[in-house]
Amino acid sequence: MSIPLPRPSGPTLLRRFTLLSLGTTIAVGILFGAITARLVEDFALRRQSRATATRVLEMAGARLSVQDFLHIPPSQPQFERAMRPLVGKIDIIHITVWNRLGQVLYSDGRVGFDTPVPPSALLTSALSGRLQWRLLPAANPGAGSNPPRLEVLVPVVASSVPQPVAVYQVVSDLSDLAPALSRLTWSVLVSVILGVLMLYAALFTIVRKSSGDLERQEWALHRSFIGIIRSLINALDARDMATAHHSSRVADNAVLIAQAMGLDEVAVSEVQVAGFLHDVGKIGIRDDVLTKQGPHNAEERAMMRRHTMFGYDILEPVPMSESIKRAVRHSHERWDGRGYPDGLAGENIPLAARIVAVADAFEALTTDRPYRTARTPTTAVEEIQRGTGAQFDPTVVQAFLRVWRKFHRTSSEVRVRLHAPA
Repeated sequence: MSIPLPRPSGPTLLRRFTLLSLGTTIAVGILFGAITARLVEDFALRRQSRATATRVLEMAGARLSVQDFLHIPPSQPQFERAMRPLVGKIDIIHITVWNRLGQVLYSDGRVGFDTPVPPSALLTSALSGRLQWRLLPAANPGAGSNPPRLEVLVPVVASSVPQPVAVYQVVSDLSDLAPALSRLTWSVLVSVILGVLMLYAALFTIVRKSSGDLERQEWALHRSFIGIIRSLINALDARDMATAHHSSRVADNAVLIAQAMGLDEVAVSEVQVAGFLHDVGKIGIRDDVLTKQGPHNAEERAMMRRHTMFGYDILEPVPMSESIKRAVRHSHERWDGRGYPDGLAGENIPLAARIVAVADAFEALTTDRPYRTARTPTTAVEEIQRGTGAQFDPTVVQAFLRVWRKFHRTSSEVRVRLHAPA
């Protein structure tokens, strides 16, 4: 008897890890890379802002005094002489000077002192003494070679006045900085993503090795499990030689029926194991009842019927599919609900149990027993047909009728063979 080996969980675990973790790793790498690149960009722009502030304070401070900022109205010629030379230097394209009241003291042609301009949040913060900056979008987004601009708000602090006396609002062109900043940003982004992918590759190697170890351990455990099951069946055959190898033939026949019904490989494997184990509970039946040379009385029949529950109890702690255990327990249920041990009916009976029931009936009918001779295969088929809709599932019987003539081939022709790794 060839017991099918289940598919190992190792490749499934590895495939699941690969699909889930690769997508997650790429997403995390992109996100972390984008965040890191943004931090690097902010750091570079902050340094640029401080450099701009230092240059403006140095160049304007030599031409303006504290009183120039406090005088109302402002001296336009004085601011013009002080600020106009700054436009065009160190990439400055616009300058506006605000006093501490939020009024425009100077603007290079855009707004005048009498023009109302609501102070922004950045200006308000700068008037409290904090250097502020922000990246402005390109002036003409559709035009070519149109780099972004940097707006810096520089507080003007005097030692004799506790609060800033004014704020320089400077807009500078990032033509020179933008390409280098873009290269730096992309370099950081790509480096972080590659680093995360390298970390993923290292983890994948570890998981693949662990998966292989797990697979080998699983096969070793399964071989041990098969040895235990074979020992149980051999023990049963040794107790009742009249039905020796009955379970093997039931399993082979059940496989053909399951295949005729179009079940998938896993389901066929479960049907085969269930057929092989369907009578394992007879180990719990007394010898004088199990090997009785003749029909059983009512008490003995009741005891024999308990073998399905004994089988389920034996297999319950075994790490195998619950479908197999339930098929063993319910292999003697009837389609009309008059079977045992639980009186299940119709679709409530597990499909594997319904298949094993037909395979078991045919094998039992065509095998000599101490109290009767074997029926011919044709007679056995007729009896199963008469039980359709009462004892047996009509769908299972239809599949059985298509393949029963194959039941007398050698078992090596009908067994399902699943290969274990070397």
